Amino acid sequence: MQTKVTVSLDAKLVEQLRKLVLAGEAKSQSEFFEEALRTKLRRIEWGKWCQEMEDAGKDPLFLADQEEIDREFAYADAESAKMIE
Repeated sequence: MQTKVTVSLDAKLVEQLRKLVLAGEAKSQSEFFEEALRTKLRRIEWGKWCQEMEDAGKDPLFLADQEEIDREFAYADAESAKMIE
């Protein structure tokens, strides 16, 4: 579903975008903005995820769980490694 919005942009940016569309480097201004917005939102989400992983790496309970999982899978990991060799 498409929703129209109004934004204020620097005139130089708008001119650059128009040139990109005219040169065929962007299908339309709307498509360019959608792609740019998606990219920015993914970067923000990635940053949040990275912070959560950093925080988890400092959490003693999380680290203890990870060590337990490593111990439980040690045999299976060793068997898989033998198959690769």
